[in-house]
Amino acid sequence: MSKQNPPDIAVGLRLSWPIALIGIVVIKAVLSLAVKPGPLVVSYSAISYLLLLLLAMTFAIRNGIQNTLGARPFWVLLATGFGMWATSQFLNLYYAFALDSDVPNTSIADPALFLHVVPLLAAVAILPHRKNGDHQLQRWILNSLLITFVWTFLYGFTVFPDQYLFSSATSYGLRFDILYMLENLTFVAAVFILALRSQPPWRTVYLHLLGASVLYAISSNFANLAIDSGGYVNGKLYGLGLIASVCWFVWVPLCARHMTHAEQSSSSSQERQGLEASVWAMLSVALISIPIVWELLRRDQGSTARTIRLIVAVVAIVCLASTAYIKEYLAKRELIFDVQLANERLRLALKAGSTVAWETDLKRGGTVWLGDLPTTFGILSDTYTAAPEEFLHRVHPDDRQRVSEAVDNARQNRKTYESEFRVVRSDGAIRWLTARGEFYYAPNGTAERMLGVSLDITERKRAEAALRESEERFRSVFRDAGVGMVVVSPEGYFIAANGTFCDYLGYTEKELIGTHVRSVTLPEDWPAFSKKLENALSGEHTFQRFEKRCLHKNGSLVHTENTASLIRSSEGTAQYFVGEVLDVTKRKELEEALSRANQQLIQAQEQERIRIARELHDDISQRLALLAIRLEQLEQDVDVSPRSLHGHVRELQTEVEEVSTSIQNLSHELHSSKLDYLGAVAAMRSWCKEFSEKQRMQIQFESHNVPNYLPPEISLCLFRVLQEALHNAAKHSGVKNFSVRLSEDCGDIHLAIADEGAGFDTEAAMMGRGLGLTSMRERIRLVNGELSIESQPMRGTTIHARVPFNANSQSARATG
Repeated sequence: MSKQNPPDIAVGLRLSWPIALIGIVVIKAVLSLAVKPGPLVVSYSAISYLLLLLLAMTFAIRNGIQNTLGARPFWVLLATGFGMWATSQFLNLYYAFALDSDVPNTSIADPALFLHVVPLLAAVAILPHRKNGDHQLQRWILNSLLITFVWTFLYGFTVFPDQYLFSSATSYGLRFDILYMLENLTFVAAVFILALRSQPPWRTVYLHLLGASVLYAISSNFANLAIDSGGYVNGKLYGLGLIASVCWFVWVPLCARHMTHAEQSSSSSQERQGLEASVWAMLSVALISIPIVWELLRRDQGSTARTIRLIVAVVAIVCLASTAYIKEYLAKRELIFDVQLANERLRLALKAGSTVAWETDLKRGGTVWLGDLPTTFGILSDTYTAAPEEFLHRVHPDDRQRVSEAVDNARQNRKTYESEFRVVRSDGAIRWLTARGEFYYAPNGTAERMLGVSLDITERKRAEAALRESEERFRSVFRDAGVGMVVVSPEGYFIAANGTFCDYLGYTEKELIGTHVRSVTLPEDWPAFSKKLENALSGEHTFQRFEKRCLHKNGSLVHTENTASLIRSSEGTAQYFVGEVLDVTKRKELEEALSRANQQLIQAQEQERIRIARELHDDISQRLALLAIRLEQLEQDVDVSPRSLHGHVRELQTEVEEVSTSIQNLSHELHSSKLDYLGAVAAMRSWCKEFSEKQRMQIQFESHNVPNYLPPEISLCLFRVLQEALHNAAKHSGVKNFSVRLSEDCGDIHLAIADEGAGFDTEAAMMGRGLGLTSMRERIRLVNGELSIESQPMRGTTIHARVPFNANSQSARATG
């Protein structure tokens, strides 16, 4: 359905057509009542009847071409019915005026008159108020053919034999009248049902069609009865009814056309009320004119009475016309005030909502903008008049082509124009707008006017951009984080997981999404973990930190440290958990290893204390006790001679020296004072000599280019490594010959302890429970050195300890 401009001209036509049709009826009434039946009355009635039918057919054809109310088949069928009706009336005129005879029964005038109702029935049978899409054409064709067949059959079966075969005028007339009456009643009933079941605007069309068909059915049946009885008179009321019904049929397509122009607003409603009042006033004037004409044509009364009646009628006409004019004038003033008030409300609403409305006259080339122009365009006014192309000039250059294409597409396809774009204000600022508009078209399909509104959505766009930027930052942090990141639903299902978390557990993100967290949690840890999630959902805590053990895809155990935050909507509804997961498996393993090392260190310390205590108790303490006993015996032996006393004292002195030496050796085992006073080379050489004598083995010690002074931490480190290595060699090698070499090589101090004994598996030894090799490696690591072991079963063992040493800096420190 084409949209039109606000129909100022159509309003006038809507007023003039009813007046014209009513005028025709009034003239017919005057001629019927005031003039005796004659050629003038017959000619006027017959010709006006034909012209009205042709006019109704023309208007219906026009509506069909323009697809008025979206029901082209309805108007085509209506025009067909009016055309057949006009054909019947033309034949009546032809026989009456051209041949000067009555229409014979064998003429096609009566079949055309009868069958003209069939297209009217088909028109209402297609239910034009319903939209049935692509199948509508097929449906109305089938309905039309079906109805045509039914009524043609009835006519052929009931009327045709008496009309053409048996030539029984009485029987033919009666049969025709009865069937024609049934046909009209069927049409009336169908229109009545549609009027009850439809909605405006179709209900209005159906009601007009119902009124016209009822009036015609009554008048035509009375006229047919009069014709059959031979008493038909042109001035009777049924003739007036026929003219009135045809005028009403003319109004049906006009009414539908005018309804397409109607504006759905309160102001247009008030305007219609004013027009209806004017129509009733004009109708009253027309009705009053009937007795005026009647009085002018009468000759049986005196001039005084006629003059008085004419004066009364004229005064009544003047009063009615004046009243109608005043009422219409006041209604228009009220309408103008309402329009101004509505415009002011519209302006305030547009300004409050940062909205701009526009109206473009495409025919004359002008555009009016109104609303919040300062915010949107930087125009310091509430209204602005511009050329249609100025709008596109204000659109951002990057959006201009897209907006132009959207406008052209909406105009060509008769759709609502919708678009979002940027405009550049007078001060250079950029604003975002969302626009919506509609085109209004002339009867020929040309777009004449465009109305629309645009809303400033700059703040919304900025908020959306900020939100996208925030989401992008979160997405980047989430995906590229060096720790595991997960998003979990309140029910505990994975929504997203980054690559680090997937690496922790050996799954892909696709495998995790939709999986419950419980499936990757150690069953023993699930109750405590689920309790923390329930506390967060209940509102007790929104931020949770906890440790739990997870299951790797290969079944191994993964220790994790987790932090989870519950994200809620603005209404407080829980949306999802965002979790940060750190794999602490290695840390846990190191802690466990450190714990085991501490336990071993404590055990080693206890064993060392036991050894020292055993040394003190089993050797030194017993020897000191024996020395005390001998001193006591010597004191009690009064008969001892001086020479014998001197010998006993010498023996006791020797024993004291031996005890002192043992204590000194034990002290050297714990800490050698020679390291502090003589240096590493002398201390290590001395210790090797003492250890070899004590263990009854041969140790060959060599040193090359080793500085006299080494830092205390390096001296002590190498000394302890030497002690540990020789103790282990003496215990496990099975040989009595060892070599020790201490040298300086390329800025490093190198210590090598070698034997040709049984050897051992170095990897198995490092994984064992002993602390010898571990303590040596840890000591070397503390001075940034390296420890390597070369050993094979039955091929001997060589331990290399290399410690970095800067001789120049150390000599400078010693002299400084």
